[in-house]
Amino acid sequence: MSEAPQISTYDVTCPHCRKPFTAELIAGAAPRYRGFKCPHCKLFVPFERVDERNLIDPAS
Repeated sequence: MSEAPQISTYDVTCPHCRKPFTAELIAGAAPRYRGFKCPHCKLFVPFERVDERNLIDPAS
């Protein structure tokens, strides 16, 4: 399981709607609750899911 780096914002591509967005990581009590909320389709995207699919980059 990969750990989330200590970066405040990320450039993410939603695995559901495929639209890019910039967001802060939502911290959760368990790893499955850490992720992002897509502003386009409102899907919660777990950090592990976008990380393993290479759909995430640190925002510049």
